[in-house]
Amino acid sequence: MSLLDRHLLQALLRGGSPVFLLLLGLFGFVALAEQLEDVGKGDFGTLEALRAVGFQLPRIALDLLPITCLLGTVIGLGQLASQLEVTALRASGISVTRLALPLLLMLLAVAASALILQQAVIPGFEGRASDLRARSFDNAAKEDDAYWTRSASSLVRVGEVAFGVMPSDIEIYRLDGEGQVRELIQATRADVVGPDSWLLHDVRVTRFEAQSVARSRFDQLPWSSDIDAEQIAALLQAEHALAPTDLIGYIGHLRSNDLDAHRFEVLLWQLLGLPMGLFAMGLLGLPFVVGNVRSTPLSARITLCALIGILFYLLERTCLQVGLLYRWPAPLAGLAPDGLALAAALVSLRLKR
Repeated sequence: MSLLDRHLLQALLRGGSPVFLLLLGLFGFVALAEQLEDVGKGDFGTLEALRAVGFQLPRIALDLLPITCLLGTVIGLGQLASQLEVTALRASGISVTRLALPLLLMLLAVAASALILQQAVIPGFEGRASDLRARSFDNAAKEDDAYWTRSASSLVRVGEVAFGVMPSDIEIYRLDGEGQVRELIQATRADVVGPDSWLLHDVRVTRFEAQSVARSRFDQLPWSSDIDAEQIAALLQAEHALAPTDLIGYIGHLRSNDLDAHRFEVLLWQLLGLPMGLFAMGLLGLPFVVGNVRSTPLSARITLCALIGILFYLLERTCLQVGLLYRWPAPLAGLAPDGLALAAALVSLRLKR
């Protein structure tokens, strides 16, 4: 690595690191405020709230990476541009493409780290945060790997959660008005097809009648769950915390059972488009630091890029919801914002060459 590359990389690190830490602290504080609202419920205390936020920080960091790449480029290289170092490099024959090389290397490292976080770190941390949140429910508990929860008429045990979103090894005890078990439903797995609707697979039903026990089997059996939505959320992995391999496996499971997999296909494409979004936002900041930079103060350029980052975030969320609502093709709904941002960055760089 040349001296020029090291100098530019150090500038990018000096520009991006404070932005990342500031945003992470701000959004972490907001997450802590949300967790503190549940302090005092069940066994959920202040220490559990702090630990839950700590487990959520990797996922928050992942959401902040695109805007960090944009602002880090503008602040880091913008400081060099304000000191005319970029102008001197351009006058000595260094092209915009050559200036972008250290940035591309850093963006490649950031993108690889983001994918590792999503695959290996975030799912486990989010699961531990959900375990802590489950303590806020008086009628829920977790023993070993099994999750227990209770409603007015049911006692539910879930042995494990496959792919992060599919309850498996399920036992449902239906109770009468006196709290006695009248029916036991055992299922190998279930698909959560709605807020209060499960589709059970490979089901065995045992009914305890006055003088006998009746048993029956079903390949599939719908079950109207009366479990609170927050308890279900504590059991299942949040969609944004799913690992790519879990998404791929669950999509295959849904397709093999003729179930709608569109939502998870969009989420998978959005996740796979993350490296493209990071490269797009990083490169989009480069045109702001080449050319005539004296006409616009650095603070104004930072403010403008912050607005661009916010618009990109809103565009991602809007495309996701609109794509799900109108059933756009999954690649279009998942990659459209990243593709538009990358096209805008490449056009802007071409105009600056």
